[in-house]
Amino acid sequence: EIASKIFDPSPTGARKVVIATNIAETSITIDGIYFVVDPGFVKQTAYDAKLGMDRLQVTPISQAQAKQRAGRAGRTGPGKCFRLYTENAFQNEMLPTTIPEIQRQNLANTILMLKAMGINDLLG
Repeated sequence: EIASKIFDPSPTGARKVVIATNIAETSITIDGIYFVVDPGFVKQTAYDAKLGMDRLQVTPISQAQAKQRAGRAGRTGPGKCFRLYTENAFQNEMLPTTIPEIQRQNLANTILMLKAMGINDLLG
């Protein structure tokens, strides 16, 4: 119920401020979003070989994610994206696209679950 309030119009004379996770990059359009502040980072799970387990880590977003975030501003009117990183960081520190989750995580648990379900031909 609280999350659905982001779709309600803001009261007259008030501003709507929405703090969102990266799910908002592509999944939803919220009327009345005129400004986006993009810090340039995302929390995502990745396999840590030293620890031998998946862990949540803060990493730079990709250039594609940066473009998606900028596109959230002004979907239904004029808008602007304020990026908290330099053009140099965008060009040289961010990958062009996001590394797929299947390439970031250890698949052992998924394979064991499939085996437990009786699925033995994992490559076919």
